[in-house]
Amino acid sequence: MKLTELASQLGVEHRGGEVEILGVAPLDRAGTGDLSFVTTRKWLSEAHGASALLVSPELAGEAEGMVATPLLISATPGRDAGRAALLLGGRELRMSGIHPSAVIDPTARIGSGATIGALAVIGAEAVIGEDCVIHPGAVIHERSVIGARSVIHPNAVIGSDGFGFEYADGAHQRIPHLGIVRIEEDVEVGAGTTVDRARFGETRIGAGTKIDNLVQIGHNVQIGRACIIVSQVGIAGSCRIEDGAVLAGQVGLAPHVTVGRGARIAASTGVAGDVPAGVTWSGWWGCQHRENLSQINALRKLPEFMKTVRAFMKGQESGK
Repeated sequence: MKLTELASQLGVEHRGGEVEILGVAPLDRAGTGDLSFVTTRKWLSEAHGASALLVSPELAGEAEGMVATPLLISATPGRDAGRAALLLGGRELRMSGIHPSAVIDPTARIGSGATIGALAVIGAEAVIGEDCVIHPGAVIHERSVIGARSVIHPNAVIGSDGFGFEYADGAHQRIPHLGIVRIEEDVEVGAGTTVDRARFGETRIGAGTKIDNLVQIGHNVQIGRACIIVSQVGIAGSCRIEDGAVLAGQVGLAPHVTVGRGARIAASTGVAGDVPAGVTWSGWWGCQHRENLSQINALRKLPEFMKTVRAFMKGQESGK
């Protein structure tokens, strides 16, 4: 496809010469005939192999000065790279229907257009909404509710018991978990992620939230709409994550923490107290990102500072 035609179909601006585009490739493997994309300034210096580049409006001026490659200007280069790949003949492999090896309790309700993969298990009285995709090996425990168009990736477990025990009579006694998991519409739950049922009431994931692989969500957690939760996050019981919050990889939340609307928690941050709306937190234990950077900077200077202190103390001793 000619680059001008591709730009027209994507609805993006075209700058530079005309080239023929055969496909989409990552930046480090792109060659003649490939379209690639750049989302950060540091990768512009590597952007010389592709025949054309998708870049953001913020990077466009700098890109024109650094590379001779024709540009497509997009507010969402990563997304439009995917759209371009489909326009150029790429196919996204999709399952359809219900695989004969899936185990579905007769009391479960399956919405129209739902897809259920091989060896998936749908428990008693579970509800699977319209056009949902339940990938192979996923387990949806009894009475769980999955909203329309949601995607549950392979080996995710929805509705297992929460980690609840009381020490009594010399042993850890299991506490029954009688609640459910409710996942609203247009949610994605990544491979190997686990979402515990509530002790009472429901564990809830709000509409449009996207959850990566290998995330643990404890009992009675309430997650709002349009949140992003990245791999290896652990959310302890009864936490509340408000709309639009972002939890980066390996974030850990202690029980009963509230993360405010639109807050951003940086990777590997431990959170033991409530996080205000709209802030960015980082560090262990978490604090305002600017304060954490100041602490890190101080720690880096500590060895040199200690040398100065030792030299001063030595001088004081010599003076005696």
